[in-house]
Amino acid sequence: MMRSMFSAVSGLSTHQARMDVIGNNIANVNTVGFKSSRATFAETFNQTLRGASAAGQGRGGTNPMQIGLGVNLATIEVNHTRGAVERTDIMTDLMINGDGFFIVSDDPNFSNRYYTRAGNFIVDEAGNLLTPDGYRVLGYNIDPDSIGQENPVYESELKGLVIPKDQVFPPKGTGKSYDYQEGEFPDFGEDDVGVWFGGNLDANCKIFEQYDDGSGTTSTTLEDGQELSRIEPQEAIARDTTFTVFDELGGRHQVRIAFIKTAPNVWNVCVIDDEGKIQGDPHEIEFDSSTGKLINGDTLDLEVYADETADPALKLPNGATPFKFRIDLSEITQFENTSDASAKSIVGYQSGRFESFSIGSDGVIMIRYSNGMDAPAGRISLAKFANPSGLLKTQGNLFIESPNSGIPTIGKPMESGFADLSPGSLEMSNVDLAREFTSMITTQRGFQANSKIITTTDEMLQELVNMKR
Repeated sequence: MMRSMFSAVSGLSTHQARMDVIGNNIANVNTVGFKSSRATFAETFNQTLRGASAAGQGRGGTNPMQIGLGVNLATIEVNHTRGAVERTDIMTDLMINGDGFFIVSDDPNFSNRYYTRAGNFIVDEAGNLLTPDGYRVLGYNIDPDSIGQENPVYESELKGLVIPKDQVFPPKGTGKSYDYQEGEFPDFGEDDVGVWFGGNLDANCKIFEQYDDGSGTTSTTLEDGQELSRIEPQEAIARDTTFTVFDELGGRHQVRIAFIKTAPNVWNVCVIDDEGKIQGDPHEIEFDSSTGKLINGDTLDLEVYADETADPALKLPNGATPFKFRIDLSEITQFENTSDASAKSIVGYQSGRFESFSIGSDGVIMIRYSNGMDAPAGRISLAKFANPSGLLKTQGNLFIESPNSGIPTIGKPMESGFADLSPGSLEMSNVDLAREFTSMITTQRGFQANSKIITTTDEMLQELVNMKR
């Protein structure tokens, strides 16, 4: 009779543990990235009153007779199904669309690692990407020396991600800088174009006739030093346009170009200085009269110097490095229409300062700079486990490895089978309230029934004691 009482006691204990699990689940129903747990029971030892016997000598076999000795807590399993999605539109809120965990650390060397599904990150004054508890979010930062390059280089070591608010995006020159060691400009390759022109030159434009230098001398040839205002007729100047180029330090320089018609289908491209004079020898271009397309002179190379004694097309401020850039004129046409030839695309920009950042679905942290350029600053990393249910829970929605979880596989979102991210969203708790309340009822009734076993057993013992009376 005492067996029933001890069995009921074990039932009370296990049902109390199950209620503790349910209570924790319900308490975390609104915890970001929380994974609910489930308690399961298993029968404990059985006392064998009679063993089983085999059939023989005309008699059949007999089954064993056993009395169970109660219940035990078999498992408390973590449910790793994905929780509901909450859209926040906060740029540092991230959700993993699939398996995997964010990797965080509170170790200066980033060797002490934790894993979490909660993506409600923040940024501190130093630009570190952190959990609300201050753990560093790990990933791959960009090598600072590769900022501004066409293919920035990611560091190979997993470190705390930093959003570099003090990072300067280096400038890019429109052309090639003067090589003082070689004493000349580097040669241009086929793709070394700095400025692309497009648009049209009116085929009905008048033809240049003469130039008066003010002394009564006239010329029918455009030359260095001629004033644009003295070109006759003025209608021969089909287009006068200005654009901006950049030296290697990001200095801005205005370039003014005039298109002057000198013969049928033939034009001179002239660089004009601040005084309105032609600088250097004009560049001749020629169009096909039937197609209106350029057939000669499709590229123009301009040199920009700082030396005041030089005779260049343009002059830089003293101390600046001379540079040379190429203009592609091949897309200009000559049709009977308005003249609108101008620079459509220009290589180069000034240095830029941090303006804002965003995080993409591939985990790349992209920085927008004040010069209009974008550049990656780093990339968030993810970890996957062969058995995520084997992870150990710690505080603050964090997990750590265990012998049964396996070692993590580290990767990048959207690569090698890793899930993508949803920026501006959070994964909420996966607690199912309906299921938890149902479990609460059954747990309460189980506890109640076990307590009834104890009271009933006690009454039976009381009856046994009273038999002597």
